[in-house]
Amino acid sequence: MPRDTPGQADFGLPTPSLRRAPAPKFRLEEREEEHETQIACTAMLWKVLLPDVAWTAIDHGHSMNMAIGRHGVPIGILEAQKRKKRGVKAGIADYLFWHRSFGFAIELKTVDGVLSEGQEVFLGDLIRAEIPVSICWRIEQVLERCTAWGLCRHARVMA
Repeated sequence: MPRDTPGQADFGLPTPSLRRAPAPKFRLEEREEEHETQIACTAMLWKVLLPDVAWTAIDHGHSMNMAIGRHGVPIGILEAQKRKKRGVKAGIADYLFWHRSFGFAIELKTVDGVLSEGQEVFLGDLIRAEIPVSICWRIEQVLERCTAWGLCRHARVMA
């Protein structure tokens, strides 16, 4: 399988830049849609990835919790503050993969989603570190990218 050259970013179509995009207004529905897409992608990845691919998905679920916690602050913000203290950087990609000494990253977005400032910084750091990065909007794109990177089992289509 052909691989991207190290540091090559494949952003699919439409091609977003890593220039700062205006921050979208927070919409719980958008976060829920992205959450459901990530669940579907994860189920697919368990089935198609090679057994020697090490990978993880980042759980941003706590960020959606807008219930009020201590001192009148939403629980999602409290959880984000705790993660930051533990060294979790803002904008970390949704999926990270390692295979045969190579790293790869995928960021999932909703159809009309844009990169946050933290995502632009984090993905830019990965690209400078020569890690292939892809932004995907659909489960099919995640499968295509993982296949192109050589992370998936060979499948045979039966007629």
